[in-house]
Amino acid sequence: MAKPLKSPAKIGPAGRAGAKGARVDGLRSVDLGVTDLKSRARFYTDIWRLAPVVEHPGSVYLRGTGPYHHVLGLHARPRAELLRIDLTAPGKAEVNAIHASLKKAGLAELEKPGPINEPGGGYGFAFKDPEGRTMRVIAGDKRHADAGTRADRPLGLTHVVLNSPDVDAISAFYVDHLGFRIIDQTRAMTFLCCSEQHHVLAFARGTAPTLNHIAFEMPDIDNVMRGAGRLRESGFAIEWGVGRHGPGNNVFAYFVGPDEVVIEYTAEIARIGKSYKPRGPEDWTWPPGRMDQWGIAIGPTDRMKQAQQRIAFAPGIFHPAG
Repeated sequence: MAKPLKSPAKIGPAGRAGAKGARVDGLRSVDLGVTDLKSRARFYTDIWRLAPVVEHPGSVYLRGTGPYHHVLGLHARPRAELLRIDLTAPGKAEVNAIHASLKKAGLAELEKPGPINEPGGGYGFAFKDPEGRTMRVIAGDKRHADAGTRADRPLGLTHVVLNSPDVDAISAFYVDHLGFRIIDQTRAMTFLCCSEQHHVLAFARGTAPTLNHIAFEMPDIDNVMRGAGRLRESGFAIEWGVGRHGPGNNVFAYFVGPDEVVIEYTAEIARIGKSYKPRGPEDWTWPPGRMDQWGIAIGPTDRMKQAQQRIAFAPGIFHPAG
């Protein structure tokens, strides 16, 4: 059994960071289990505007216009599940340092680092965190030479938000063992930073370790609006938005996609440096009835709130078939 999480008395928003050398530097991709692979792939290509890069029996890998080999993997499953999240590290040394740190944590499921025989390749390992999420740390994976921005198409992922019954403790785990920094906290969420981007992971207070939402970066606010219009015309209502968040300062529009997965178009997420002063819940308050900077957004709807609790991680460490 993994060592139980211990909640610190308080993790203040003071830029707490993990051990030197054991650090990730980005978010590459998410793997989802989907109930109808063909129709889900059609949605994410024709409507959401990702592009297929590799197809295997039972799996489809999709890219944005950015450099990562793929940002979304879809895999046929009997039920909708979150299968894995892939985080990047600068190189093999950092991968090995993270692995050594996680080994000391006593995780029940921790693979050895090695070459990755999956689309995108690279060097890395997967593990189950103390709340049962499958994560993978990779370095040296393939990148596209034709990366750039294209109108009305996502560049890639900006962040994933995960629900947790103990936000303070799980945030401390990712700080201590993967080198994240706590960059901001609200009453409901803790935001984790590993690069110049404000956050790539966040943990929201919930009753179980489930998926809250996956955010895809659009080139700018105009493309968020155009994407939102296209989704509405395709029968997918805006469940929350269009608005501008406090932490991260990003423009947002949320939708409930196939299999009740909550997905977000976002743009203009803050880029920060060492001079950024992390803030706490007392700094992120709004007037009554407002949940973002602008105060004009629709939602969040009850449907979205329910969907944000439904998608759980699959048991065991995920590996695609074939």
